Amino acid sequence: MRNALDDLMQRELLEIFEEAALDNSVRVIVIGGAGEKSFCSGGDIKAFQSLDVVSSYDYAFQRGATMQRLLSGMEKPVIAAVAGMCFAGGLELALMCDFIYATERSTFGLLEINLGLLAGWGGTVRLPRAIPVARAREMIYRGQVIEAAEAYQWGLVNRLFASRDELYAELEDVVAELLAKPPLALRAAKTIINRSRDCDIEAAMAIERGTCQWLFRSEDLAEGVAAFVEKRKPEFKGR
Repeated sequence: MRNALDDLMQRELLEIFEEAALDNSVRVIVIGGAGEKSFCSGGDIKAFQSLDVVSSYDYAFQRGATMQRLLSGMEKPVIAAVAGMCFAGGLELALMCDFIYATERSTFGLLEINLGLLAGWGGTVRLPRAIPVARAREMIYRGQVIEAAEAYQWGLVNRLFASRDELYAELEDVVAELLAKPPLALRAAKTIINRSRDCDIEAAMAIERGTCQWLFRSEDLAEGVAAFVEKRKPEFKGR
C-alpha cells in the first residue's frame, strides 16, 4: 500500500539494482512508483515492532547501505520519477539517485522523528548535501513535509511536471538522449563527481585528470572527434 518499502520490496529492489549494476547493457535506470498518489511512503512501520538491536542494524546496514552503494556506485545515471508522496525511506531512495523529476503535486519529507527515530538509509546525511543545511535541519527536526514547488526551489528536485504522464513523456526523451551519449564518458562523469565531492580541490582535480587520460585512449573519443570533423552524428560503442 502506498508503495511502502516492506521486506519483499526491499529484497526485490536489491536484487534488481545488483543485476542492473553488473549488466553493461543497462545504461540508464528510472525508479518510479505505481500510481499517481505515491512514489513511496517509506518503510513498513509495523515491522519496526519486531526489530531488536541486531536486526535493526542489519536493516539499516545490510539493506539501506547496500542499496546506497548499488545506486550511487553504479556507473550509470539513476533517475527518480516522483509522483505523489515521497516520504521517509522513499525520500532516502530518491536521494540515492542522480537527480529527481517530480509532478507538481508531489510532497517530500523525512518523518521518522515523529516515531522517535531518524532516517537510517542516509537521509540525515544526504538531505543536507542536497538542499541548504538550514532547510534540511528544519525538515528533519520537525518532520516537515514540503510541497514540490519548495523542493524545486531549494534544488532537491531538478524538474517539475504538471502530471505523471508529462513526467514520463519527458523521461523518454531524456533517457533517449542519455543513451546516445558515449557510454564510457557518461560512466566516468558519475565516477568523478562521486569520488571528488569529499576531496580537497587538488585531489579532486587529480581524479579528473586521470579519468580524462583514460578516456583519451578510447575508441569513443576517436569516433566523437571524427564525427565532429566530418559533421555527422557519432556512433558510440562504449569502447
